[in-house]
Parts: sequence; C-alpha cells; structure tokens
Amino acid sequence: MIPLIIAAALVFSFAGDSSFDSVTPDLANPASISAPCMQADVPAAVKANIQKLSSDNARDRVEAACALGEARATSAIPALIKLLSDDAPVDQPVCGQKGSWGSKGDNKTSPGELAAIALTKMGPASVEPLIGALKAEAWQARANAAFALGLIHDDRVVEPLIAAIKDTDQHVREKAAWALGLVGDRRAVEPLMIALQDADWQVRSQAAWALGLKGDSRAVPPLAAALSDSEARVRSQAAWALGLKGDERGVEPLIAALSDSDSEVQSQAAWALGLKGDARAVEPLSLALKAAGDHARAQAAWALGLKGDRRAVEPLIAALRDPEASVRSQAAWALGLKGDERAVVPLRAALNDSDSGVRKQAAWALQLRGYRE
Repeated sequence: MIPLIIAAALVFSFAGDSSFDSVTPDLANPASISAPCMQADVPAAVKANIQKLSSDNARDRVEAACALGEARATSAIPALIKLLSDDAPVDQPVCGQKGSWGSKGDNKTSPGELAAIALTKMGPASVEPLIGALKAEAWQARANAAFALGLIHDDRVVEPLIAAIKDTDQHVREKAAWALGLVGDRRAVEPLMIALQDADWQVRSQAAWALGLKGDSRAVPPLAAALSDSEARVRSQAAWALGLKGDERGVEPLIAALSDSDSEVQSQAAWALGLKGDARAVEPLSLALKAAGDHARAQAAWALGLKGDRRAVEPLIAALRDPEASVRSQAAWALGLKGDERAVVPLRAALNDSDSGVRKQAAWALQLRGYRE
C-alpha cells in the first residue's frame, strides 16, 4: 500500500500568466524581503546561526537552518529564503534525527530543503516571502518554496500554488501538486485534475495522490481515466486514490485494474476494492487470489476479509494452500472474520503450517470462532 505513495513520504522558471500578484524579492539581498522579522534586538545565538548559513560547509548550513527553525527565529527568514536554492547534497540523518526523511529511497537532503522546513516552523510570517520565492530564478528555490507552503495552513498559499503547478520545471510542478493535496480548498481540485495530464509521470502521480485526499466527487472520472496511464506508478497511485473515494463509479475501473500488467497496480486495486462496500468486487477479488504477484494475492485476501459475502469463503480456503506464506497468513486472517463453519477444518489444518505467521493467524481465527487449540 502506498502510504502514500509512502507516504513520507513518502521536491522545483515560472511560466504563463500568474493568478496571483506578488512582489518578487531580490534573493541576493535578504534585506530587500519585506517581513516583520528584521528585529533590532536579535539574540546572539540566532545571529551566529544566520552567519553560519553562509558557511563553506554544507552540513554546517543544514545544522544552522535546523537551529533557526527550532528557535522560530523570524529574523532569519530573509537568509533562509536565500538558502532555498542551495541543493548541495548532505547525507542524512541531520539535525539530531535518527533516520532519513528523504523521499524516493535516497539518503540525501540539502540546505535548501532544511531551510524550507525551518520556514514552515515560523508560520504566517514566512508566507509572503515564500510566495515571492515561487518566482525565483533557480528551480530548487521554487520547489522548496512550494513544499514549505504546503505545510503552512494559510489561505494565501492556494492561488500561488495553483499557479506553480504550471511551472516550466517538473520538480516545481510535482511539489506544487503535493502541496495542493494538503490544502483543504476546493479551488485545488480542477488544477490537480488537469495535472493528471502532465507530460511528466511524477507530476501525474503526485496529482493522483493529492486528489485522493480531496473529498470531491469531481476527481473520480479523471482518476479512473488515470488507471490507463502509460506509467504503472501513476496507475497505482490512481487506484489508491480511488480507494479513498466513496463513489461507486470507481468500482468497475478498479475491477479492470485487477488485471493490470503490473503487480503493484493489481495490489493497489485490490486494496481499494476492499474499502468498497460493493458486492461486484467479490468475484473479481476471488479471481485475483490467483494473480502472479504475491503481494497482489495477499492484498486480495485482505480485501475479501472485509466483505460480508459467503462467496469469498471457498476462494479463501483455497488460498490457505498458496505457495507464499504471506498469502496463506492473510487468508487465515480473512477467514477469521467469516462466521462460516466451512473454514474451521481448513484453519485447523493451517495450525500445522510450516510458517509460524500462518500458524499464529490460524489460531487467532479459530479463537474468534470459540475454538481453543
């Protein structure tokens, strides 16, 4: 399952007419940025860290950005805005963290990314400077600004992010789509629907993720169409998004996606159908228990466990003999949710499975039926 696509999880030259009007700051001159943060009395530690943002050592710049963010040092906003374009690679963990928060499996961050995070901790005071940074020359600055704006709950961010989703750089568009997913505003829906047609698959995938978070039925038809995207990762994200929609129009497209050529798409489609209270999904999910991908079969078993339909029992019993232990375990779990006596003998046999996880699930399932082994 995608967390989303993982979630944490699971990063961006401005083109066309802008739907907002903002003064573009001189990023080379932090003093030119208007902010209520240029205080006369700045603590010595803050001053030291602002100076450290100009260090020749990238890790020093990262650590300084972290410290300024933790201090909510609004006097550092101009200097942090200037740092947004800094993409020098820095190994994680950083700032005392125990692990990596980076996406796409890498273990790198940058001073610009940490500057963006620091700016989010300063809340409304950083909004206008960040909006201005969406017009910076460097795409890295624009991308990091879009990322930061997505984490700040302020109505002023919506229109600038909608404009940024048309940026000439794919990284900026991707981050703008991500940010719009976090904005609880209906104005974001149509721009995200258009972004599902973007030339870059990563933008399309991020737009699908964002639309999944929107409680707006307008997103269902374009997400269903995205199940036919040429890129499997877009199709998978669209399936995930449709799973979050309480709309029956998503059922048939998701059933078709169970036969996708990519096993991850099959898995996401099965997960999504598990969330649908629709009897049409039972037989296709039962057939999916014979899919090529182990994860897809296990996900189909999970989905069938959520269906109050007796037709699921026999296919789940057969899945107790699957060659993959994770599928057998999930089938045992699913049968535990069924009040059907046909499952008792097969579950007892599963207590002798070669895999301890399967045996544990079978025992749990039998206990739910009042059996003690």
